[in-house]
Amino acid sequence: MTEPHRLSETPDGRVVGLDGCAGGWFAVWSDADRQGIESELYEDLSDVFADHREADRLLADIPIGLESSTSRECDLLARRRLGIRGVSVFPAPCRRVVDYRQRDGDEVTYNRANEIQRENLDSGISQQAWNITDKIAAMDTYLRGESSADESPAVDVYESHPECCFAALNDGYPIAHSKSSQTGRAARFAVLDEAVSGWQSCYEAACEDYYFNQVARDDIIDAIVLCAAGRQPLESMPEEPPEDNGLPMQIVVPKTEPAWVQYLLLAEQ
Repeated sequence: MTEPHRLSETPDGRVVGLDGCAGGWFAVWSDADRQGIESELYEDLSDVFADHREADRLLADIPIGLESSTSRECDLLARRRLGIRGVSVFPAPCRRVVDYRQRDGDEVTYNRANEIQRENLDSGISQQAWNITDKIAAMDTYLRGESSADESPAVDVYESHPECCFAALNDGYPIAHSKSSQTGRAARFAVLDEAVSGWQSCYEAACEDYYFNQVARDDIIDAIVLCAAGRQPLESMPEEPPEDNGLPMQIVVPKTEPAWVQYLLLAEQ
């Protein structure tokens, strides 16, 4: 897997932001010249890695590395960092739920997955987590099955979270409004405008090229901010992540200092 010190580097080559969507996988990328960004909808994850094999980084809004008997620390830290917006970070399924999805294919059910989650984590699996379990399984299978093969991707693959990235790029302040609202989208556009050139043309083109029931506006915005975040030096939550079969259980975000840090000591008085 990726050496930890590489997180703090500023990449010179292509950076990819990847978000799972109803139509498959929506990718946004920028190249070394940073003159603009491009996007494409992929049906299969293998096609993403085939097209972006030589990229420096790929940030994906998908759990990578799964716990077997407890909640992932990275999820807990992400929720704490986002405060009231922490509800946007839902607990990842446990290893046995994903194994169940991989093993039983079309025969799987939410009710059985919920039972398995309760047996292992003492809490159920959310509908949101269940809805993307097929994509979690696809990423897990790809990284675990091909990471040691000669044809494995050279790109460094990291789990990230769009809302944590927006907060980091917004002086440490999470965006209060939901990204599904007009106000919430506008607030995120303002952050993107400071972070990455060409975001608006990319967003407008994607809205025109794809039906929203295949690539939602949220998917487009999330992939763009992941691409923008990947251009920054990154930090890991937690700083020393545990591993699951060689996959670090971490969420990476831009390494920035919140505007309010200078007032922490005063706030203790």
